[in-house]
Amino acid sequence: MNEIPPYWNNQQLNKFEVSITSVKRVDDLFHILIKENVIRPAGGGQAGEKGKLTIGNRTIDIIDTIGDSDGVILVSNESSKRESKGFLEIDMKWRSSLMRNHTAEHLFVSSIKKKFEEITVGTLWIDGKHGSVEIVGVELDIEKVFEAELELMRIIEEDLPVRSHFVDADQIDSSIRKREGLEDKYDQLRVVSVGEVDSSACSGIHVPKTGDIGFFKVIDVKTNDNATQIEFITGLAAQVHVINSYNMAFQRKNSYPFEMEQLGTVLDKAKLAIDEKHMLIEKVTQMLTSGSTIEHIGTIDYQHEYLPGYDPSSLKILANRMLPKEPTIILLFSPGRKSQVLLKVNKVPLEASEYIQKPMLQLRGKGGGKGEIFTGGFVDVENPVELYKKLVNEVRLIIQ
Repeated sequence: MNEIPPYWNNQQLNKFEVSITSVKRVDDLFHILIKENVIRPAGGGQAGEKGKLTIGNRTIDIIDTIGDSDGVILVSNESSKRESKGFLEIDMKWRSSLMRNHTAEHLFVSSIKKKFEEITVGTLWIDGKHGSVEIVGVELDIEKVFEAELELMRIIEEDLPVRSHFVDADQIDSSIRKREGLEDKYDQLRVVSVGEVDSSACSGIHVPKTGDIGFFKVIDVKTNDNATQIEFITGLAAQVHVINSYNMAFQRKNSYPFEMEQLGTVLDKAKLAIDEKHMLIEKVTQMLTSGSTIEHIGTIDYQHEYLPGYDPSSLKILANRMLPKEPTIILLFSPGRKSQVLLKVNKVPLEASEYIQKPMLQLRGKGGGKGEIFTGGFVDVENPVELYKKLVNEVRLIIQ
């Protein structure tokens, strides 16, 4: 196992004669040990390779590989003859995906590290379907992730060479990123370099040139406790993902006309509508179970309601339908970045504006009105619930 594996220097070699030294059953699987170090086993956050093993006229599927001090263990659902010869053929589709995803992960982490030197790599997993890497030491916002994604696409476009060489473990300097704890295991390390962009100690398989990655797309980002978990895909899978997402939006465009450049705004409004719907359901539930918010202040009934999703016209219609015969002040508030306010009075000593004009100005709102009704609003509201509570209290103090 000390020889240089062929997949480090020539990733296209995929057929080898191998010697089977032992076969063991482990649960429902079989571990077939071969002497030759010709297929990359799982390790360092990377899945093992796959392939087919042919012995005589019989061919069995290899579904995984495991490292062993005496060789490499081929994992299969089927058994094979002990102490025999066979021919191993590597699954090149799986290998190619592994190489794309692994090299892309190197470059993605490198681009982030150039902006945040303090980061380290936490949990890492690379297989033939996707890659997942945990960036520890900083909580990345989505804009920084997309910047790294764009930088990686630029490197792919440059089609830089990916080469490897060997360095004594005690000669590893700060220009070479340490990975997998290899410097603690070996006296000499393989260093994978991508042009002048990145150099990392690594035992995995890589594409010969960055252009072979083809395409890179982040598909999920989760941030928690000073760490960011990022999932990505490459190659044709990434292209299909982007095409499907674009086509889905394009189809919706025909039903709900909007310019594609407005998609972000459209989705923001959709999210706002959903949030307002949930808040309104909660409000209606509250009113049905505990009654509306009416306070009795002296001889005046003071009713105030928080009503997500209402526009100014809807607030007026509602106020007209709500107004009773008793002395009443009704304050209606529709939340949002632009929050709407309506106050209507009935049989009270002052006009509507006298109860709310001053609080509106104090809270940096605008509005006006004469007689029984006042309308107004606020812009750039960060916390509409808190604003509503303050406004309700200020009007309450004036009524008292």
